[in-house]
Amino acid sequence: MLKLKKTLENSPIGIKGYAKLLDMADRTLYNKLIGSSDFSYPEYQKLRSLLPEYNIDYLLTAEQDSA
Repeated sequence: MLKLKKTLENSPIGIKGYAKLLDMADRTLYNKLIGSSDFSYPEYQKLRSLLPEYNIDYLLTAEQDSA
């Protein structure tokens, strides 16, 4: 699961809002956030413009299990 998932969940827009801004289905974005599929380069660029206060490269890394 990508770190980006938590960031989008905690934002006022939420995952569904970001899916709409990225012009994709909610399920498509969810699959990308859990690592089932990858973001395309244009999607990556759009994420960078939508989240300028974050390091997108960092957010696109997987969360480490703390167990």
